[in-house]
Amino acid sequence: MKKLTRNPWFIFLPFLFYYAYIVIINKWPTLYGDEIRYVDFAHNLIHGFYSPSPPHINLWNGPGYPLILLPFIAVHVPVLYITLLNAVYQYLAVVFLYKSLNLIANHKTAIIAALLLAVYPDDQAVLPILYTEAFTTFLVSLLIYFIAVGYITDKLKFVVLAGLVLGYITLTKIIFGYVLIICLAACLFMLLFKKSRFFYLKPVKILLIAFVVTLPYLVYTYSLTGKAFYWGDSGGMSLYWMSSPYDHEYGDWKVPDLTNNQYPVLFKSAEAVNLLKKNHSKEIKAILKHNEFEQDVLFKQKAIDNIKKHPFKFLKNYYYNFSRMLFNFPYSYSYQDGAIVENIIIGSLILWASVAGIILTWLNWRRIISPVRFLLLITAVYLALSGALSSYPRQLDVMVPVLLFWFGYLMANIKTISLKFSPQTPPDNIDLLDMAGVKVSAEKPV
Repeated sequence: MKKLTRNPWFIFLPFLFYYAYIVIINKWPTLYGDEIRYVDFAHNLIHGFYSPSPPHINLWNGPGYPLILLPFIAVHVPVLYITLLNAVYQYLAVVFLYKSLNLIANHKTAIIAALLLAVYPDDQAVLPILYTEAFTTFLVSLLIYFIAVGYITDKLKFVVLAGLVLGYITLTKIIFGYVLIICLAACLFMLLFKKSRFFYLKPVKILLIAFVVTLPYLVYTYSLTGKAFYWGDSGGMSLYWMSSPYDHEYGDWKVPDLTNNQYPVLFKSAEAVNLLKKNHSKEIKAILKHNEFEQDVLFKQKAIDNIKKHPFKFLKNYYYNFSRMLFNFPYSYSYQDGAIVENIIIGSLILWASVAGIILTWLNWRRIISPVRFLLLITAVYLALSGALSSYPRQLDVMVPVLLFWFGYLMANIKTISLKFSPQTPPDNIDLLDMAGVKVSAEKPV
């Protein structure tokens, strides 16, 4: 019985059934929103292609999630049963977060952090929807686990597995393509110019493996567009809305027909539609006359022009994007319903916990183990880039496992971290892992 109470697969099993229940009672009978696009891409793959041929390409998202859907769509599994996989993904995310923290912290901390992820309301809200968030959250937790195990055991296979998972995250959420490039550049710089070079060997290897995973897709997009490192054609329109210079527009995305029917849909008005059309109709109509690749280019050009002419409004929209990631507020030309109160409470907890975590991490930077550092780098770059596009809570939600991993590490080890060791005067030799019965005095390159 004692073994069972320490077994995460057993401890969190009730949540699997609870998540399945959420999906069953809330799943819409028909596809809607982004669900249609993911299923359409899966159908394309079944028929031997991903995007239609040029000039009318469609690379709105990466192939990671459609590849997961493909075998189920191919044998005509009902959408409800496919969506039930979200319950499995969320359950696995909770289990692997526990397993990760149990390696570098302790059982109590791991249980608390895993339970916080298990009951996180935003994750449960998207479970009944055939979106990528539950799957991505699982992949992020799995990435954390492989990175943690790789640093403890010093085995190459876990470095490889971490790279494969990060690569698949990139194919699922193409914004991570830019995260890979920036993080790889940063880690290579540290590897070349910092004294503690061995800290950066594994991150570089993980990032390179992840990049290799994405190469077939990049070769494919190059064959369609003639452009290297082309991850998708959705960024231009998102950046266009993010750069909007008009009052009462906060960087959230709108459909090209300017009907203002995004969230919250309960509060639409003819005045809002008229304002959208007045501000954007001429430009959008002109851009939509071109093919999809050219549209992406033109939207980006107009966005850059808006940013140059109205830099302070862009900064305000950037701020609003982070507010939406945390609080699901504000939205252009929209009122909010009562659900915003819950978003504010949850977002505030995340915000102030992160502020406290940043202060503690900065004071004790040289005492923070490398897995935490590396994951914080990935998360910081990802969130910084997400803020430059139309952002929503689900952009933040997929990285909550990393935040809980970080908070859990600090909570379990802050008593052993001496504030007298500032970033400027670190000890040369420290025990990187001295918890849960694991003790590693230094990290060695693979």
